[in-house]
Amino acid sequence: MTTTAPNVILFTTDQHRGDFLGLAGHPLVETPNLDALVERGLYFPNAYSEIPSTTGARRILLSGKGSYDCGLIGYSSAEWHERNTLAQVLADRGYHCLNVGFRNLHPRRKLYGFHQAVPHDLREGVDDYWDWLRERLGPHAHERSHGVDANGWTARPWHLPEELHSTCWTTDVALDLVRRRDPTRPFFLW
Repeated sequence: MTTTAPNVILFTTDQHRGDFLGLAGHPLVETPNLDALVERGLYFPNAYSEIPSTTGARRILLSGKGSYDCGLIGYSSAEWHERNTLAQVLADRGYHCLNVGFRNLHPRRKLYGFHQAVPHDLREGVDDYWDWLRERLGPHAHERSHGVDANGWTARPWHLPEELHSTCWTTDVALDLVRRRDPTRPFFLW
């Protein structure tokens, strides 16, 4: 009997509560697309991050090591020399590994076992989304030009057309990479 390795899509998000999904029972939030993905895949409602900061949480996910062993204290920008990242282990087993969106790994363009990485890392020179946005709106375009930071307390409606939002860009780039990959291999998308 031949078994086919499943494709793996790993969603990691920032800045929301654990119940901020329709399927989690939130009384106001509607997330039909995420709910549909969960119905066909896996959902870990009791999973918690060992480190509540983005950089550390990503290192733990990629390394499989705990906070004391992942080599990070705070938001260090030191290069990480992990040899057996999740992406590398999956690549060694035949997966085509893709990484799109907010990475917050150092150095910013290092692949860490991924075959392709298209970052939105909030840094000049290593943010493909910012480059894409400026190609469409001019050299001074910025996703935060309406005065609201992604980590701020202030909320305000998005000031640009929805199709220019980084979430739409990340989705479009990810779909394009999945379409163009080798279809004979399973993929890991994060």
